[in-house]
Amino acid sequence: MTIKEYLSQAVKLDRVIDSALLRIEEWRRFSLKSHSFLAAGGNRNYGNDSSVERTVMKIARTEERLNKDIDNYVDLQEKIQDLIFTLDNLEERALLERHYLLGQTWEKVAEECFVSLRTVHYIHNKALEKLEPYYAKIKDPEIS
Repeated sequence: MTIKEYLSQAVKLDRVIDSALLRIEEWRRFSLKSHSFLAAGGNRNYGNDSSVERTVMKIARTEERLNKDIDNYVDLQEKIQDLIFTLDNLEERALLERHYLLGQTWEKVAEECFVSLRTVHYIHNKALEKLEPYYAKIKDPEIS
């Protein structure tokens, strides 16, 4: 895994968490619709009770996985933040934090840091070069 891939993991995991939250929200909405239909005297011959139960079970399983993903996300963000904080240059730190921890696009980072996109890429590459020895230690703890 390259240093860019390592740093990008948190943003990707954040997107996975967002997707799971959307699925859970959708299933809850479905469950409420089904429950309302049954409470209003809907036809019970079509197995709606079991459909609601299955949905509730899906929600519970997904929430379990989601909690694990959130724990992993928090741990990963902390590790990435620790790596980024090895940089002395505040501009490099701010740029990497915005992109790799907050998930901002390079264009947004450039705008908020008041620099050109080209400058953002230059600073990014320079920062990654500086981080490479620290990342090598993370990848292979035997390196001293």
